[in-house]
Amino acid sequence: MTIYKNNNIYSLLLTLFIILVSSSCSTTGVKVTEAEEIETETTQLQESNLLDVGILLFEKGEITDKQKKEEGAHEDIRQAESRYMAYHLKETMQRSNGWGAIRVLPEKSYIADIVVTGIILTSNGEEMMIKINVIDSTGQAWFEKSYKTYADDESYLLTKPGKDVYQYVYNRIANDVRKHRKKLTDEDLTAIRNTSEIRYAAGLSPDPFANYIASGPNGQSTITRLPANDDPMLDRVRKVRDREFLFIDTINEHYSNFYGEMWEPYENWRKYYLIEAEQRRAVERRANQTRLMGALFILQNILNGGAIPGAVSAILVHKTVKNISEEAEIHNEAIRELGDSLQAEVSPLVVEIEGRTVELTGSIEEQYQKWRELLHEIYINETGFAFDGNAVDTNSAQL
Repeated sequence: MTIYKNNNIYSLLLTLFIILVSSSCSTTGVKVTEAEEIETETTQLQESNLLDVGILLFEKGEITDKQKKEEGAHEDIRQAESRYMAYHLKETMQRSNGWGAIRVLPEKSYIADIVVTGIILTSNGEEMMIKINVIDSTGQAWFEKSYKTYADDESYLLTKPGKDVYQYVYNRIANDVRKHRKKLTDEDLTAIRNTSEIRYAAGLSPDPFANYIASGPNGQSTITRLPANDDPMLDRVRKVRDREFLFIDTINEHYSNFYGEMWEPYENWRKYYLIEAEQRRAVERRANQTRLMGALFILQNILNGGAIPGAVSAILVHKTVKNISEEAEIHNEAIRELGDSLQAEVSPLVVEIEGRTVELTGSIEEQYQKWRELLHEIYINETGFAFDGNAVDTNSAQL
């Protein structure tokens, strides 16, 4: 009988130890990284040294079952975030004053001198992790880096339209891109600008421009020679490129409107996620404390010669608190509706070009694709050169 009682005491002490360890390991909060301010140019750069930046809509990344269950992540939110984050990075980079035009691109293109791509790995109200890749038109990779950070209650006190709760991450990305550009010589910058123009030209018409560019074994491109600045074929390419720039600017107006409308429901959705996560952790801490108090009560009862209660589970009570998921879902639904509105057909765009009136319909991305096809068609009609995207590895739609 004594042995049996000692075994019970031993088991209870072991249980008590496990509870103490689990209680001490429970999360009590999250740490917020120190903010990083945006670095700006203090001197006016020559126009020839200003690189145009294209920021692709961020990739949604894979959403795991764990993220769906614990973070409330789903495709609709990520789809909206892919536009929001790309546009917010554009707004942030513009404040550094060291670039030419910065545009959000619906798809890959050599229309920009450097292209920034992003993959959303984790995104919720208290944690964000994204992978950023930057490459220039020569095929030279600038860097690939993952950025991870956290937010807490105080972080949301500092937010306002234009200043995201994870603003310092966007600042850091902008600063990292700027630091790499500052390492480049004037010759490097000129080569990048020339390469983007010739690769775009070769994408439109491989035959006359393929000989101006060579591809190396590592996939990088080198300009072997340049056409004359007054070359009529190059002049036509520049006109097509300018038209595409103007259309992308129109697309960015749509993205800007979406960004402005998404700000409030998206910020609220993240706040409520954070509140719910904190309450969930509070429940876990109280449950551990309840288990601990129950174990101490049982231990004291045994040491005093009492019997072990038959239903220990009755003491190890797991309490719950009010779940605010319904409130978060309201903002969740608002974000989904915004995303649907952008995905759905926007107002048809009527354009006049080369004496023709053309109506473009469909989503923003579909209208952009139709516009590019129209520009190619006009270029072919003017020059007689057929477009062949497989002729050389310089198709403007590939990067």
